[in-house]
Amino acid sequence: GEGGRMHKIDVRDLRDMFSTRAFIVSVTAGCISGVLSAVLYALDSIMAMNFMQPAVPKDVVFNVFITFSSLVAAFRTAHALARYTDAAAYLHKLNACWFDSASTLMAFCRNSEGKQEDIVQFQQTIVRLMSLMSALALDSLQGNNQDGVMHGYRFEVLGPDELDEATQQAILASDHKVECIFQMVQQLLVDGMKDKVLSIAPPILTRSFQDLAAGLLTYHEAKKLACVPLPCAYVFITASILLTQAVFLPCMMALYVKGVWSSFIYSFGGVFLMWYINGVAESLSNPFAKESRTLEASKVQIELNEHLTQLLEQAQFPRPSVTSVSKGVRVSSQGRPRR
Repeated sequence: GEGGRMHKIDVRDLRDMFSTRAFIVSVTAGCISGVLSAVLYALDSIMAMNFMQPAVPKDVVFNVFITFSSLVAAFRTAHALARYTDAAAYLHKLNACWFDSASTLMAFCRNSEGKQEDIVQFQQTIVRLMSLMSALALDSLQGNNQDGVMHGYRFEVLGPDELDEATQQAILASDHKVECIFQMVQQLLVDGMKDKVLSIAPPILTRSFQDLAAGLLTYHEAKKLACVPLPCAYVFITASILLTQAVFLPCMMALYVKGVWSSFIYSFGGVFLMWYINGVAESLSNPFAKESRTLEASKVQIELNEHLTQLLEQAQFPRPSVTSVSKGVRVSSQGRPRR
């Protein structure tokens, strides 16, 4: 949670976890393996058919297979966690780049030599374009609208209908909407320099262009997590190992444990855990998607909108100052001032 607080799992989190595809598939596979193991145990031990011993390979083969399966599961888990942590970093870095660019532009307007009407128009337009560009970038990262249907998060945008008709039509007609708005923002900055809305020195103004470029670069870096899946060969190998384990483990449990329920429980537990670990890793193939149930990109968009709205409110704030000037600096600790 925020401020370093531990995240508490509530009933809604557990309900969401139990309803995921990974959990349902894992429980199903575990139950099938458990029932198979119990049936094999009943036929071999209770009904004294004694056909398992010659059919099952030696212990060393089973140990090697389990070790190999564990290594594959560890690789998939490490790969998924790396994508998750990278996605979280990209998500907040993207938010910071958009806000930093808008914030510097708002600050540069305080020294403007342009008309007040042009200044307000520039500030209001920048805020709306930044909010819209962020929302479209996040929507693109989650792979939404690929079939024309909304599947993932819905992102709030500040005043999109208040943009002029030509701008709205240009964005709607564009196949690359994020890049289209990015170019609009850059053109708006250049026009602002021409109209003297941005009267700041050019070397300082380049800071805003650099922040914009950093945001677009971060967006395209994040797209590798959304658009580049795990190679098909690894997916095939992992699926083959899981299927083999779901058949192999019940046979071994039916031979080496005592009791029908023990055979079922051990087989169910082993298969469920391995399949669930792989299922969670699969769900993180695109950490930005809503189906992964990890990163809540919509909250990041809401936070950016709040920051942009605050920028507009602070645009006309007076210059900060102190009430008195003294040689010392008073430090307040837990409500008790001291020198």
